[in-house]
Amino acid sequence: MKLVKRVSSEARSPADGNKQKPNGAQASAVKAGAGTVCNKSGSSEKVDMRNQGRVEDQINEEHLKRIEAMFHEADTDGEGGLDMEEFREAIKKIMGDIDDEDVDIIFMKVDTNCDGHVDWDEYLNYMLLEYKEKESFQKLNRPVYFPTPLQTVPIAQCEPIVRLQFFPFQAPHGGSGPKTRSQLGRYLSVSRDGVLNYWNERFTVTRTVNLDYLRRTPPFTSNQQMWVTDMICLSNLNQLAISSTRRAVEFYDISGSKCDILFSLTGLGGYVVVMDYWSDETKGVFSIGDDKGFVSVFISNDLLQYGLFNSRAFKSVSRGKCQISVPALLKNTSKHFLCFKLAVHNDWCHQIRFLHELNAVATCCSSDHTSMVITTVPQSPKAKIQNSAFLVRRGILCFDYSPELNILVSGGLDGIVRVWNPYLNHCAIAQMKGHSTGITHILVNGEDNKVISISQDKNVRVWDLEDCACLQNVPSRNVAMGHLPISSIHYNRHFNTLLLATSMIGVLHGVVDHADGRYEMKTSHEQQLCAALYNVNFKQVVSGCHAGVVSVWEILTGEKVMQFRTSPVDKPVEVTAMAFDGPKRRLITGSKDGTLRLWNFNNGELLSTLPILDDREVTGIIYINQRIYVSGWSKRVTWYLDVREDKELEYRVWNRYHIEDIYSMHADGKKTLVTTSYSGDIIVWNIHSGQAFCRFNAYESPRPLQPNRVIDGSVVDRSKASVSGGWFDDSNRVELTEDTVCKSPQMFSARPSGSPPHCPPQKDTERSGSRTPEMNQAVSDAKKTTGLKTPQKSQKKGLKFVGHAPIRELEMPRQAVEKVIFLGTRERNPDTAMLLTSAADGFVYAWSTHHQGGLLAKFRAVHSEDTAVSSMSTDLQDQVLFTGDSAGYIMLWDIERYCVCARGDEEAMSPPQAAVRLRGLVPAYCQVTGPRRVNMEKRSEVWSGWSVSLTPPPLLSSWRGHLRSVVSVEYVPRFRLIVTASLEHNVRLWTIAGAYIGTFGQDRWRIGDLRTSPPDLPVDLRRVASYQTLKVLNQGKQPHWNCAKRILKKLAQQRLQHAATADIRRNVVSDRRKLDPLDPHVVQYSNDQFEDTWLHWKESQQKSTQTSVILGMTYKPRSKHRLSPPCLDLQVSSGAREQLRIYKYMPLYALEPIPHLPVPDLPKESAQKNLGGANVPGNHRSFGMAKAAHCDQAARQGRQHRLGN
Repeated sequence: MKLVKRVSSEARSPADGNKQKPNGAQASAVKAGAGTVCNKSGSSEKVDMRNQGRVEDQINEEHLKRIEAMFHEADTDGEGGLDMEEFREAIKKIMGDIDDEDVDIIFMKVDTNCDGHVDWDEYLNYMLLEYKEKESFQKLNRPVYFPTPLQTVPIAQCEPIVRLQFFPFQAPHGGSGPKTRSQLGRYLSVSRDGVLNYWNERFTVTRTVNLDYLRRTPPFTSNQQMWVTDMICLSNLNQLAISSTRRAVEFYDISGSKCDILFSLTGLGGYVVVMDYWSDETKGVFSIGDDKGFVSVFISNDLLQYGLFNSRAFKSVSRGKCQISVPALLKNTSKHFLCFKLAVHNDWCHQIRFLHELNAVATCCSSDHTSMVITTVPQSPKAKIQNSAFLVRRGILCFDYSPELNILVSGGLDGIVRVWNPYLNHCAIAQMKGHSTGITHILVNGEDNKVISISQDKNVRVWDLEDCACLQNVPSRNVAMGHLPISSIHYNRHFNTLLLATSMIGVLHGVVDHADGRYEMKTSHEQQLCAALYNVNFKQVVSGCHAGVVSVWEILTGEKVMQFRTSPVDKPVEVTAMAFDGPKRRLITGSKDGTLRLWNFNNGELLSTLPILDDREVTGIIYINQRIYVSGWSKRVTWYLDVREDKELEYRVWNRYHIEDIYSMHADGKKTLVTTSYSGDIIVWNIHSGQAFCRFNAYESPRPLQPNRVIDGSVVDRSKASVSGGWFDDSNRVELTEDTVCKSPQMFSARPSGSPPHCPPQKDTERSGSRTPEMNQAVSDAKKTTGLKTPQKSQKKGLKFVGHAPIRELEMPRQAVEKVIFLGTRERNPDTAMLLTSAADGFVYAWSTHHQGGLLAKFRAVHSEDTAVSSMSTDLQDQVLFTGDSAGYIMLWDIERYCVCARGDEEAMSPPQAAVRLRGLVPAYCQVTGPRRVNMEKRSEVWSGWSVSLTPPPLLSSWRGHLRSVVSVEYVPRFRLIVTASLEHNVRLWTIAGAYIGTFGQDRWRIGDLRTSPPDLPVDLRRVASYQTLKVLNQGKQPHWNCAKRILKKLAQQRLQHAATADIRRNVVSDRRKLDPLDPHVVQYSNDQFEDTWLHWKESQQKSTQTSVILGMTYKPRSKHRLSPPCLDLQVSSGAREQLRIYKYMPLYALEPIPHLPVPDLPKESAQKNLGGANVPGNHRSFGMAKAAHCDQAARQGRQHRLGN
């Protein structure tokens, strides 16, 4: 149940022994607080936004009682059932004004047997099963908040760490630091004996300061042993406040590498045990609590100008020490400061914190009467101070506040985590139990709706505020941090890192999204998708994966509302096919082991399991006329009669006409069924009789073929294709033998000679410019034969017969028909394509199922040769064909007039006037341009007298929606959306214009809400998306591509200019004599003269007189520029974020060794004299002075020598 429902129940029951019921105002305040808990945006809505669209989530216990009474009142005949109209009236009478559609959805969810009535037991069972399945799948999908085990950081000390805090680096004055998600800085820890350690972000000690030793050095003279009680960082002031048992708070200057005592806060009257500091860079609040329950608060309204404390209270004592007396501060009359002290608790304070959002100071202790007190900060010294006490038996040891949710969470000795409304102190709005000992530390992350609590036995638990449930339990045996209890914690919300401290430090790393530019991709399913279906009744998307998991998603929000397994967890079986029943209230799943099951997918209830007739994989399921038609690797079609549980199940297996596995199946209304196989066979069935009356195979003939029945793996029926005289006329039959095989056709629509004329072909201006290259030749030209050869006689190694046509095994994959769909809105005639199939060769084939029809057209529907169309679907009016290929591309084709000829009555095939023209919904920027838009080579081809059109339909749009094969694509006409599923484990939602809505399980959205901002494109697509894909996904915006085009154009112009300049230079050198003869500088010299003057110049260069007759004395030879030495590579022993880098430096050269110059005579004589009196103490000094003078003189001469060089 949601926290909203728990809040209402908790509000009615007294908390912690308080038997007084809240009054009406308090109860309404509790509900308001509950609404604040669940609403992150801070709005005044009382319920969660996600629950407003689901009526069943708003039904509480009182509503259920009234609904039960309504069922009994309507039970006039003793059956106790309500039809849809009665059910609608009953719900509206109880729940108020609710849309009929929402009530009808509930009725259809409950009435899974479609008998039109719902009784009370049926309704109650549905509700119980729904909540049970929801709770189970929520527990199953709960993420681990701290997935990695605890990492310990040992410290060379025995005393426990009193406080561990993060000290961020401050930006220079007058400037602002870089705006990043994470903040750079260092960690500070202080032990009980006064050892202060500096840690970098990798938890390596960079500096250690002994504060107790610092207090004992002059000018400070203290013989008392230091016993630290708390530490707080004043980061914007570069100060550190440390309290100890000396009844004083000492402030240290820690700017740079300093750690000097600035002043002390004295005259406290008790031992300070807890401290807190808050600042917004202008205002500062410093709060302390002592062992007697007193709370002192010091507020400065302008830190930068006046400091934290009033300067008038500063007092200098002996030896340069400075002290501030608290009584002097409390007597303050300045308007820039506000100080007050009051007795809040009757026991020592455990925690204190200033809550800026509430303008109050919160404290807690272990007392029953003043467990937690919120003290409102007065506006002036004369204003009255108000307190609000929260009472809990055995007191409160820790608390935390969430400004995002406006709640307080607390923990005490009873081990219960409580959630409080700050304005209601009589009872908690939620409680979470699980700890066996007292809770000593607690914190809340309002952004993630999580609470982290730590108990005395070092048990760490993570709680979900939405469900009030424990998400993760880290037992004490996994927290190997010695025998001491956890004394301090710090939670870094930017990196989701929890630090625990005893005499050592433990680190728990959590999962982080978008940290340092990295993003942990979430997927809709854990394994590859089988399909994704849209249910029009419930506005939901149902997807299944190979792990045997079925998920139900709300298409309007992207929320997962249900998830269940179709097989046991220990023995998962792949879901390979899915379909809805006729009323679309039940889900039918087929598995790899041949199992067929019927589900109520709204609550995960297994309704029935059909008998297994074949244990091979199921690939197709269709529900027609109260029958479930199944096909798959059994190569057969089987149907089951959908009856009630009390009736006998009826089923039938049709005759086998496929020699290979069936890949796809589709139906045209309630009369015709079509199946396709791996061998390329397309068989059309009569649903009522179960007989196959037509067969197509694009690699055998463009005309209809007679189905060949298979018994025990052998083909027993053979007949010839008809060209003019009917289906089975053998006059023009093409037979394939071992020596002669027919050429693979390039098929698309045109009529053979002697048949009725076709409609005019589509003009080039109305079609897309996608190129349609010819297919690879699979077999050679055919020769007509009069006799039939049995497959046993003509079959050889490496050949396999389809019917009576031998086809090589290596060519079979390209013949496999991946998908097939009927165009149900079209009439059945020889010139109209009613059937579309996609083969493994990347082509889409259009067939006429008329007995005089056949293959009318084909076109390549993929971008590359090694890609196949893996999924197809159309809208209800068959205006647009939606295709998805094995490379992840999604394409929209305009097929409204494609392969359609109504024999003069063209208006009969046009959609109704009320129908939406989908072609007009696709913007013009979605059209394919650039290298992919290449004109086709041929418009048609003729195969054995049959003309096949190669003109593709207009390509409306194309973009890459996935990185792997698209297994399902479906159009949602009501919202004009496209649902796609892929083997990359994702189900995504798009608009018909190609705009990205989101990925189920990864994003949240609200369809129709204009206030929602468009989501970011998926990371995987941004890395590999082409120009066309980005143009479609960015809704025509392409600024970076325009910039790239301008850069490339500029570079091309520069290349042309350089090439032209090079040509001019070559022409000038080669045609030097063709220049103006009047130019004296060029024409009057010959090549020999140039050579002579060059030799003369070279000789003069050796004599240091560089002259040239032609170039003159000012000529100087070209010399290479001496490059500056490379940048110094400084090795520093700091973290990666503190790496010292050089950006600018002066020219420098390596130092040369100092030359050894001869010693002058005077220092020699002085040295010899001093050696004679070496035993005299004074001579040592004179000899040292002489030696120093000699060294100085040698150094000066060395510098002069280098400067001279």
